[in-house]
Amino acid sequence: MKNNQSFKYVFRVLLGILFLFSAIAKLIGIDAFELYLFGFGWFPLGTAYLLARLVIAAEFALGILLIANFWPRLAFWGSLALLGGFTVFLIALAVSGNRDNCNCFGELINLNPVQSIWKNVGMLAVLLLSAGVQPFRIRRKGLWFALAAVVPLATVLILSPPDNWRYDSYVGRDMLNEPALREALDQGILPHSVVEGDHVVCFFSLKCNFCRMSARKLMTLRERGDFPDAPIIALIGRGEDTDTTPFLTETGFRPDEVHFIEPADFLRITNGAMPLILVMHDENVVEKYNYRNLH
Repeated sequence: MKNNQSFKYVFRVLLGILFLFSAIAKLIGIDAFELYLFGFGWFPLGTAYLLARLVIAAEFALGILLIANFWPRLAFWGSLALLGGFTVFLIALAVSGNRDNCNCFGELINLNPVQSIWKNVGMLAVLLLSAGVQPFRIRRKGLWFALAAVVPLATVLILSPPDNWRYDSYVGRDMLNEPALREALDQGILPHSVVEGDHVVCFFSLKCNFCRMSARKLMTLRERGDFPDAPIIALIGRGEDTDTTPFLTETGFRPDEVHFIEPADFLRITNGAMPLILVMHDENVVEKYNYRNLH
């Protein structure tokens, strides 16, 4: 009987480690995870930020509860509900033909919905093998449960506060070198369309991960009507690779114009930081954004 309990607990530990790894992987790549959730268009950007952190905190909490084993029934049903809910969601994605990385392990391990369904089936099997494990005898179980529930969420929010909690802190003077922008306009370095009417000017690099994520976020915001519906002018820093097809295909970015500018001019205007997104009226900058404060 004792050996059987040890056998069950080993499976609990393995499952707990998987939940902790999944949570850490998502936290490391939380920008991609929250953008993945937002991309479905089911809720506002701020809700996507919070939901991403709630999912990560839930996985952290379940990992702790499974390993600590002081409330095994709660850990069992919580794990079953989380894995079951995710599996139903993944089945819907697979049926719809979605083959994107589902971010189950963040960007550390790329799994499409079908692969992730099989991963969840394996985790559910491990969970069922661990059913009936006896709890460890500890004092003040209620206090430890409260800590296991609250500490992971507090830790996630401290380590990675949602961007919408601090939009203003991301808008600094260093985002844009306005004298360099004005000089580039005066000297004709930038296309003439930049100074005519309302437009969104995006300074992107084809090799910049945050530029790719900003392009995706911008498109989702515009599809939802949450961003100015003005022509988009993409200004790309000229490099060895000038093929925009992979960038546009991966991000769904649909600019009205694409122009390449010399790296020195690009770096002077952006102060070497990218992406930079400007909402302009004629030659005047109305709003300026980077990935963090784009909303």
